[in-house]
Amino acid sequence: MKNYLILLLTLLIIGCSDDDTPQIQDTGLNGSWTLTNVICFCGFPDPPGFEQTQLNFDLANAQIRVDRSGTGLEYFRPVGTYNFLGTDNTITLEDGRAYTYTIEGNVLRLDFVDEPQIADDEITFLLSRN
Repeated sequence: MKNYLILLLTLLIIGCSDDDTPQIQDTGLNGSWTLTNVICFCGFPDPPGFEQTQLNFDLANAQIRVDRSGTGLEYFRPVGTYNFLGTDNTITLEDGRAYTYTIEGNVLRLDFVDEPQIADDEITFLLSRN
């Protein structure tokens, strides 16, 4: 009887682990990317300095690190490390902003999942692998 109780407790502990969080499978997203273009209803300085922004995806820790060289504008997020949740081809940041992503060759496309009731909030980030 004691062995059954130990077995039941072991199964209960294993079954309640927090590893059930959805994770993005590494489909090539992991690693460092440099911003090459931003597509939106917005203006940019000339030259825009997109290449000063880099995103580093760490899928194992579900984090994105934003780096910027120089004094360029903050296009994606301010410099820092951000946690995210990932499912299929969608990344959701801590603040609730979500992006779908596709990778074609060495190009990563991040499309903001916009609010249908808000006009002109569409934005796409194009990045190239470092």
